[in-house]
Amino acid sequence: MTFDKFTLKIILRVLLLLVSIITFSYFWTGYSGLLFTYCLLALIILAQIWEFVHFSNHSNRQLKKFLEAVSHDDFAVTFNNKNLGKSFSELRDSFSILIEKLKNTRATQHSHSELMNLVLESVKIGLIVVDKNGMITIMNSSAQQMLDIPQFFNWEMFQKKKPNFAGQLGDFNFEGRKLISVDTKDFYLDLEHITLMGDVYHIISFSDLKNEIEQKEIEAWHKLIVILAHEVMNSITPISSLSETIQQMLTAENGEALKQKDLDQEKIEDVIVALKTIVRRSRGMLSFVNEYRKLTKLPAPNFELFNIKEFLVDVVQLMTPQLEQSKVEIEIVPLQSRLGLKADRKMVEQVLINLIGNAINALENIENPKIIISAELSENYTIIDLKDNGKGISEDIISSIFIPFFSTRKNGSGIGLTLSKNIMKLHHGNISVISKVGEGTRFRLTFK
Repeated sequence: MTFDKFTLKIILRVLLLLVSIITFSYFWTGYSGLLFTYCLLALIILAQIWEFVHFSNHSNRQLKKFLEAVSHDDFAVTFNNKNLGKSFSELRDSFSILIEKLKNTRATQHSHSELMNLVLESVKIGLIVVDKNGMITIMNSSAQQMLDIPQFFNWEMFQKKKPNFAGQLGDFNFEGRKLISVDTKDFYLDLEHITLMGDVYHIISFSDLKNEIEQKEIEAWHKLIVILAHEVMNSITPISSLSETIQQMLTAENGEALKQKDLDQEKIEDVIVALKTIVRRSRGMLSFVNEYRKLTKLPAPNFELFNIKEFLVDVVQLMTPQLEQSKVEIEIVPLQSRLGLKADRKMVEQVLINLIGNAINALENIENPKIIISAELSENYTIIDLKDNGKGISEDIISSIFIPFFSTRKNGSGIGLTLSKNIMKLHHGNISVISKVGEGTRFRLTFK
């Protein structure tokens, strides 16, 4: 049976203490009048007890120092008890992995924070976020410029500087959009309320009407802010929750860092699993950002001449599993066998995939759901039509469907039709829509 160094040192100290006690007992019972010897042996025993306790608590003190440093974001600290044996070496290696995970997580959170700051500063609308305690957590530069105010961190101070603006917000007891006037300027003001980790935040976004070219652009920016805020909350909420869980794992009930005897390998593995979840959610947020970039960084089309009939058959085959799952019938109207189109095949395929996907959603709970695709040559234009007999699009939202991030579906991204419109612009073409509630919708792709 082998022992590590820590165990051997404990055994050695116990033996020495036992020898001292036996020696003291021997002199006490066998000899009398040796007061000096009794005192000396008693002091030796007390010194050994003190040294034993000090040695036993050494690793706990070092562990406490390590955990306190980590809790204050000091990742340069190390847990070093390599002279105490294998078990402490394994603990040190586990802590090294933990430190590396924490550093990576902190770096990821910092990059996300920088990304959001850049986004908030780049938008041309004013944005102010106020928490339930009246503290202003966000005020971007556009808000400061439009209201001609410095950076405020307290809503009470803001109210004193801009009483008219703050007065029209009242106690944040409404939600939605309204038109307000402040210092001879007209603003469209939107107020949203979100809850994050049990705390309520009020998101105030506003834009100067005189600086807007058209109302659709205002709505697009507003939708962008709402979607970004939603995605950020979806990412930060689990990150915050898991970070708090990790803190609880490493903290005792009295608020102090856990001692070495209370921190086992299983608990360290739980912390690592939580950190992996944080990393996975962070990657999800980066994926959302990449989707947003698709709208602004489309590649140049690779034009080629291809047969439209064969192309449409390929697209339908690609969508067949989704169509069958939704029990939607699709029909390709007989086309001229030689009807061709000069375009980027992959890009146009993406447009049709988006349109068919939207049509499938519009055909939910519709009897005999059906999609009809047709194509024709009209004068100098090639036209592809896609019609469905779905529920249709109401007049009050049909003008907004091509706005970035606008979606009537709960889980819709709102970029499909915007992406399709951008692709058609790259082809010097157009996408249009005609719809009637209860009768269906027709999308038309026109290529020059």
